[in-house]
Amino acid sequence: MRRIATLWLLGSIWSCSKDRAPSPAEIADRGWRAHELAVIAGERAARCADAGAAMQQVIADHRQDFVAALALDQDRERLRQATDWLEAHGERYQDLEARMAALSERCAGDASVRAAFAQMESP
Repeated sequence: MRRIATLWLLGSIWSCSKDRAPSPAEIADRGWRAHELAVIAGERAARCADAGAAMQQVIADHRQDFVAALALDQDRERLRQATDWLEAHGERYQDLEARMAALSERCAGDASVRAAFAQMESP
C-alpha cells in the first residue's frame, strides 16, 4: 500500500510540473543541456562529416529547448529572473564554450559542423 501511495505522489508531482510553464532557470538549464548534447554528439564522431550530421540530429530532437533559450536571451525580464541560476552555474558554460571551440577548430573545414553551430545560434 505504501508503494502505491508513493507512486501516486510522484505521479502527481510529475503531472503538476508538466502543467506549468518552465521557469527562466529551467529554460536556461534545458538550453544548456541541449547545447551540451549537440557538442557531445560532435565530439563522439570519428569524422567531422559524421559530427555535423550527429549534431544536427540532436538539434532537431531538442529544437524547442534551443528556441526557448534563444527567446530567454531576448527577454530582458525573464533573463533577469534566470540570472542567479546562470551565475551559480557559470563554470558549466565556460567548460561548454571551451569544448565548442575545440570541436569547431577540429572541424573548421567541415560545412556540416559549421551549419550545426549556426543552427545552435539560430534554431
